[in-house]
Order: sequence, then structure tokens, then C-alpha cells
Amino acid sequence: MLIKYAKKYAKYIVGQLFFASTWVFAQLWIPRLMVDIVDNGIMMKDMSAIVEKGLLMLLATVFNIVSLLISLFFLTRVTAGISRDLRADLFQKIIDWSKETRAGFSNSTLITRTVNDVKQVSNFIDLSLRKIFTLTITVIGALIVSFSLDAKLASIILIIIPAIFLLGLFLTTRALPQYARIRLSIDRINQLFRENIRGIRVIRAFNKADYEVKEFEKATQEAYEANVKSESTMMLLSPLILLCTNILILVILFLGGGRAEIGTIKLGVLIGLIEYATISLSNIQQFASIITIIPRSKVSIDRIEEVLSTEEILTIKEDSTIPCDGGINFKDIDFYYPGSRRATLRNLNFHLAKGDTKAIIGSTGSGKSTILRLLLRDYDAYHGRICINGRNIQTLPREEISKAITYIPQTSFLFSGSIRENIQTGKKDATDEEIWQVLDMVQMGDFFRESAEGLDTHIAQNAVNFSGGQKQRISIARGLIRESNFYIFDDCFSALDYSTEKKIRGAIKEKLKSCGVLIVAQRIATVREADEILVLERGEIVDRGSHDELAEKSAIYKEILASQQKSQEGEIV
Repeated sequence: MLIKYAKKYAKYIVGQLFFASTWVFAQLWIPRLMVDIVDNGIMMKDMSAIVEKGLLMLLATVFNIVSLLISLFFLTRVTAGISRDLRADLFQKIIDWSKETRAGFSNSTLITRTVNDVKQVSNFIDLSLRKIFTLTITVIGALIVSFSLDAKLASIILIIIPAIFLLGLFLTTRALPQYARIRLSIDRINQLFRENIRGIRVIRAFNKADYEVKEFEKATQEAYEANVKSESTMMLLSPLILLCTNILILVILFLGGGRAEIGTIKLGVLIGLIEYATISLSNIQQFASIITIIPRSKVSIDRIEEVLSTEEILTIKEDSTIPCDGGINFKDIDFYYPGSRRATLRNLNFHLAKGDTKAIIGSTGSGKSTILRLLLRDYDAYHGRICINGRNIQTLPREEISKAITYIPQTSFLFSGSIRENIQTGKKDATDEEIWQVLDMVQMGDFFRESAEGLDTHIAQNAVNFSGGQKQRISIARGLIRESNFYIFDDCFSALDYSTEKKIRGAIKEKLKSCGVLIVAQRIATVREADEILVLERGEIVDRGSHDELAEKSAIYKEILASQQKSQEGEIV
């Protein structure tokens, strides 16, 4: 997966690796020059050699710094670019999923994977190119120079390095399961935090704060235990390497000191070997301190790849069926939710043509929302077919479905920003005149005219500066400004008083008289003026007709009507 994303930045990666290698070369050149200063300058009392090698050391230092800065420039482009591309692809993937496909991932885990896991992968790329690569070639380079100075003493360094790598591999393997556990714990913490913040009023109303605090403590305790176990495993690596480094230096000093005494090794070479041994093992120590990024990143990469490799369940199919009539057609629809044995909808048939207004009414759990989910293709029907403008919905891209149908949900969601920006979500090029027109239709025009900011009135996050009824009306206005063949109103008048609702329904009826309108509601007052009302009960249409017809012949409709008349003291607006 990373190779695929890295290809786009191949030039930057090559540039980074080249200048990182140059930086390492300059870094390794400095101790070698120091060997010459000791043996050919200090020991030989040759001041010109000392000055010459000293200037070369200064040049190597400048070369070292410049190469490092250039390599970091390229590295930043790579890490920032891949992070941007990963997040963009994850968001694009998730936003295009149907509800059925998205059911395999919770909202909290999708957020964690898009934010935290991508950050973990970015750290891995950064450390791989900036640290792991440079540390590796530094160790290799230091060994090569050491062997060129004295092969016998350098072989001691070569013996201890594989032992350290095997130790690191063993500890990393033991820590890997705990890092996977940490990511799952973070998902759980995010989920609980989001739920508690969004449901704070419910928690307080039912005095559930203590319970929720305990649940959150359990999640944080799980993350704490996983962190402790993983870090306690990996923290052993650094001191063990430090111990090996000191033992190695002592061995080199012991063996090299005896040889220096009898004159078989020069003092500068001995100093150089100790320097290169220190460089090798200190780099391995640094490698050990950052090696934990590998198991963490492995977990994060797998989690990201799981999202990117998840294909949409509801694929676009070829249409081999007989064309339907125009409008929206539900033909012999049966539907089961995944994993359920009980049909949510059974033998559902109805037709909505342009210019018609139809309504669906029924008790909670009767299947009203499920019909809309099928119409928006969040799920596919188990049996039967749904057609839009004569074409099977399973053959239409999601963009065409969205273009043909404007859906206005019961739960109003407004984006942070101005009123103008929110209304223009429905129509990008909407003029102020068009915006004022739809705001007047939903009885919100005067409210914003009285505001000093007008259409620039700010909407806070989650629209906390507006009431439930105001949010619903703005949401309706955003839908009305769209131009489509069919409009679906999903109980979006529930927070409005009867008088305001009646005015809005009148304005909607006039504006959308040439379009197909489907209203889903629980209140009789909302649906009574529809051309045809479908009474839904346990997933089946048990009655259909106008308000007057149903008020005479439908037992269920009469029961709903009686209960609402009683609750409104006999008055239905």
C-alpha cells in the first residue's frame, strides 16, 4: 500500500535518500580525518598536516549540515504528501459507502483510522527515511571504515551487531499484539467520548454520569495496561544495547592497548576504531529506541488498508429487466436487514409520479425509514425492484440518485458557517434572491432580515445557537433550493408548531406542484392534504387512499386520527 502512494513522490524520495547518504558520508569522514590528524600530525609533529586535515574536517561539517537541511526539505514533501493523499482517499472511500457497507465500521474507528492511524504511518515514513535508512547506512559505513583501519578489531564489532538485531526482533515480536490492543482501546475511548459529549443532556437527565465515568475509566484502563505491557517490553532494548556498547569498548581497549604497546597498531587507528564502534552501537541504540514505530505502524497500516480494500457492497449492475413506468416505482419489495430473519418490508408496491404528492404514515417501527433507505440505496431489496424515472435503482450511480431525489431528513444537520453557505449546499450558484425566497417559504426570512448579519449570520458547530424548529426550517430551505424531480420529506416537520407547519406546507405545495413529493410522517396534520396516503403497519401497506377515505374505512388510520385529536383536544390544524 505504501509503495503505491510513494510512487507519486519518487523524485522527492530519491532526492532525500541521496542527500541523506551524503550527510552520512560527511559524518563518517570526520573521524577518519581525526585518525590522520593523530597519526600523521600530532604523532609526527607535523603542523601543516594538522591544519590541512582540520580544514577538511571543517569542510565536512559544513557539507554535513547543508546535506541534512536539503534532505529534510525533500522528506517533508514526502511525509506531508502521503498523509494528505491517504486521508483524502480514506475520506473519499468512506463518504461513498452505503449504510450497509459502513455497518462493518463504527464511526469512532473510522475517525481514529483517518486521523491517528494516518499520523502513525506518517511517523513511520518519516523515521524510515530520516532515521532507519541513515542509521543503517551509518552502521554499514562505520563497519567498512573500521575494517579498512584494522580488520581484526573491527570483526569484534561485526560479531555483536547481529546479536543486538536478534534481541530487538524478539522484543518487538512480543510487543506487537499489545500495540494492536492499544489501537482498539483508542477506538473505544473515542466512541465513548463522542457518545457522552453528544448525549450529555440525556446522561444528566437520567443521572447516569457515574455509570458513564466508570465505563470511560474501563476503556482508559485497558489502554493503560496495553501501553504498560508494550513499553515495558521495548524499554529493555535500550539499556541492553548500552551494556553491549560499553563491553565492546572495553574489549577493544584491552586488545588494542596491548597491540599499541608493542607497536602493531597506531594510536590514531585505535582511537578511530573506538569512535566508529561507538558510532555503530549508538546508532543501533537509536534504532532500538525508534524500532517500536514498526509494530505500531504495522497495526495502523493494516487498519487503513482494511478500509481502503473494503469494496462497496451495493455495486452498480447492468439493467436486463423490463423498463418501469416513469416516476418512482416500488414493485413487490421484500426486505430483510443483514442478519435478520424477520422481514422489515413485505410485498410493498406503490408508484409516485411527477406532480403527485403521496404520504406514508405508520407507527414507530412500521418500516417508514426503511423505505427511504431503500430509495436512497443505503440497502438493496431482498426481492422486487425499485425504479427511478424508468430505470432500476441498482443500475444507477449514487450521483444520479442524488440528482433525481432531494432528501430532507428528520434530524437536521447544519454545517458550521453562514446561513448563505448552508443554503448554497443545496445549490452552489444560488443567488441571494433565491436564498431569501426559500427562507420566506419556511418562515425564516424575517428572522434573518432582523439580524444585523443577514445571510452572513453565523451557525455555530452543531448549530447550538438555533432551536430545533429553526434548524428544521433551515434544513427544509436547503432542500427546497435544489432542483430535482422528486422531494422526500422524512418527518422533517416534527419540531414545528401546527400553524407554522401549515404555512410551510402551503408554500411547498405551490413550489413543487410539478414535482413528485413523498412525505413520511406520524402526524395526520402533516399528511392529510396528500393525494394518496399509504398506511404502513409491520412493513406492509394495509390501507391507501385520501384522508377522507381512510378516515372512513381504515381502522388503523382512524385509531391514529382519534389519538391525535384527543392529544390536540379535538383540533387538527
